[in-house]
Amino acid sequence: MKKPGVEEVRELIASHASIMNLGSPSDAVDDEWILKAETALNRPLPDSYKWFLKEYRGGEIGGYEIYSVYGMPFESAVGGDIVYHYLLDRKTGLLGDSKLVFCETDLDETFFFEYNEFQDGECPVYLWFPSGSVHYANNFYEFLYKWITGYSSP
Repeated sequence: MKKPGVEEVRELIASHASIMNLGSPSDAVDDEWILKAETALNRPLPDSYKWFLKEYRGGEIGGYEIYSVYGMPFESAVGGDIVYHYLLDRKTGLLGDSKLVFCETDLDETFFFEYNEFQDGECPVYLWFPSGSVHYANNFYEFLYKWITGYSSP
């Protein structure tokens, strides 16, 4: 598989709109809120994920929410705000500090960025099951590509 980038993901999203409910650049959070999120998380967000936040803000793919930055105080954001979930995960000890969850399904799947492997502005994506975790994608572009094409496969 060719490593997907911005254009491949943008085209895939446009051609599979029926399985998505995403925002748009007009309602995306600005750089100030992204910086506030990075400060609250005490780490930079992956570049490919920041592109997604600026382009689509967040939303659902196949009925599952991709966490975003809501642009409101993180402690009260609830819902699918990535910082809110990170703070909650720290309190409950769900996953280690190097893991930043951005999507959970009702099939006990949890997708997260693994910061122990952060390099050149990107984090690989892992899929955690109750029985353990496996590498899923090299970055958020590849995650989106695999996730979306998974819904269109027979």
